Amino acid sequence: MRLRGPILLLLVVAAACGGDADAGPAPGDYFAQLQRVSENAHIQERGLRRGLRLGLEEAASSGDRMVVLTAFVDQSARLYQDVVDALGALDAPEELAAAQRAFLDAWRTQLDLVVAIRDAGYADPDAIVDQLEAEAFREAAMATEARCDDLQAAVAGSGRSDVDLVCDGRPS
Repeated sequence: MRLRGPILLLLVVAAACGGDADAGPAPGDYFAQLQRVSENAHIQERGLRRGLRLGLEEAASSGDRMVVLTAFVDQSARLYQDVVDALGALDAPEELAAAQRAFLDAWRTQLDLVVAIRDAGYADPDAIVDQLEAEAFREAAMATEARCDDLQAAVAGSGRSDVDLVCDGRPS
């Protein structure tokens, strides 16, 4: 069994990336971490929506639709929790703290909505779709985008024009 090469490669990559994955972001790395959280959230969210759309198109029965919707809601809850946790772990500079907190609260609202659906115990896929298409979800998504825009403006105002928070869902 030849594992020496792959293990050595992993060690080199880990060292190049800073080593200890549990150490968290390096001091002063706030802007890179914030951008990474935003980019990853939008990439994963877009992937979940695409998977939902394709899964529902391919679902042959109500049971199949339920499986697709349940997976989407579960994965969305995990994603939103990860985003909330990541944003909460960032130590924003004082001038960005309020804008970051508002952005975090907007993501938390989306998390609360999807968790409510997940925990409601719906047995009918149409009931889940109705909940996902409810005005509350549209408003929460719009609020998250608006708070992202606010944070982006605050970041730019702090002199960091190189940071793109992907507020519209598309990296520049």
